[in-house]
Amino acid sequence: MDDRSVVWDAANRKHIDEDHPERGISSRDVDEVLRDPDRVEIYLPDRQAYEVVGRTAGRRWLVVIWIDQPAGRYPIHARDASKRIIRKVTTK
Repeated sequence: MDDRSVVWDAANRKHIDEDHPERGISSRDVDEVLRDPDRVEIYLPDRQAYEVVGRTAGRRWLVVIWIDQPAGRYPIHARDASKRIIRKVTTK
């Protein structure tokens, strides 16, 4: 599991915070998921990215996709985790 810093710039912060208001997900939520000690993280070789399933401080389940950068983890996508995904990660 990667514990490096989360890298934010204007582009990914805008995408997470503003581009999908219907999701109600903030960059703070993403930070919390990426620090969740119980998160599940897998590498997606076809996307050259990592998928993380974890919870915010408010216990909301999210899926976060991030790509590797020299400075750390660069989030590119976030959405609510489906019930199927939640079951999959909680039954391990």
